[in-house]
Amino acid sequence: MIREETLTTYHTVTLGALTREGTTLVAITEQSEEGEQYTRTLHVPAGLPGERVTIAVESPAQPPKRRKRYWKARPPRVWITEIHEASPLRIEASCPVFGECGGCQLQHMSYDRVLPLESCPIAHEQINHALKVLSAVPNQRPQVLIRCGAATGQMLIQPHPDPNITQQLAGKGLDLHAETMEEMLCGELFRIRPSSFFQTNTAQAEKMATMVLDGLAVSAQHSHEHRRTIVDAYCGVGTFALLLARQVDNVIAIEESASAIKDAQWNLREVSNVEILKGKVEELLPTLECHIDGLVIDPPRAGCQQIVLDVLVQHPVDRIVYVSCEPSTLARDLNILCHLHPMYRLLSVQPLDMFPQTAHIECIATLEHI
Repeated sequence: MIREETLTTYHTVTLGALTREGTTLVAITEQSEEGEQYTRTLHVPAGLPGERVTIAVESPAQPPKRRKRYWKARPPRVWITEIHEASPLRIEASCPVFGECGGCQLQHMSYDRVLPLESCPIAHEQINHALKVLSAVPNQRPQVLIRCGAATGQMLIQPHPDPNITQQLAGKGLDLHAETMEEMLCGELFRIRPSSFFQTNTAQAEKMATMVLDGLAVSAQHSHEHRRTIVDAYCGVGTFALLLARQVDNVIAIEESASAIKDAQWNLREVSNVEILKGKVEELLPTLECHIDGLVIDPPRAGCQQIVLDVLVQHPVDRIVYVSCEPSTLARDLNILCHLHPMYRLLSVQPLDMFPQTAHIECIATLEHI
């Protein structure tokens, strides 16, 4: 067994932002063997933003001689050795092995997290009625999920309130639901559960749906361009699939989430021309053997995986409508499809303000096979 030589350095720093993994970020400046200075970003466990601390950084001193050709440096081990200025959010961790076992990364942070919010100026009026009641009573959890159907008036609250709170909410005229609720979109009824994705802005979601249908040239005004088979990739609860099913011969809906598929099956129960496939788009799309006339693709923020783009280049479809929630990954994927492998012509890109007064923006891009 070859013992790895390590070098430990110490730095007094101010901790930066908290990451999703529960670490804090900090940039340190070091000097290479050649005397050049460079900066690297480290993840510091058990820290809180704004704290002034001294950290130890343990890194491999040099590659083991016998493995120099194949050796790859491991990430440095970082830990706090002294806290000079603690965050007001810092508390004593209750677990004796906190910081060693790797779990409960935020035991050192105060976990109070409920805001005394009685109304939100951009929320639905009925949500504000519910907030006024819920903000006046103790809550079971740090967060409460409230969703209201703009078209149906149904409200979903989780965790479901105690009976006495439920009575107060019902007294406000609220139609409460515990596990599922329904919402109307473009004249169709959809079932929604907390674990399944469905757009929260119904008015804008209807505009998005219209853009998708127009982009695929299957809306009523384009009925003369009636297409046979459309694929709805990342179909979620079947929103686009149901609307498309009324316009085309066949729809193939692909979704990975078992929860979303359960809702999609209910939402699509009255149509017979939709086939739902459970699995990852990058695994199922390459296996489809039928001719695809059009594709609507609504990937997560990370955009399309390379294998999906490769399939679209190798087996082009007539029309693609790409629904994106992240402009940067949309631009990356469009560059591949239209420039690096120019199989498609970009017809239009329409931004859609789905979440007003936030930094998020949706875009609907329409592509045509050259």
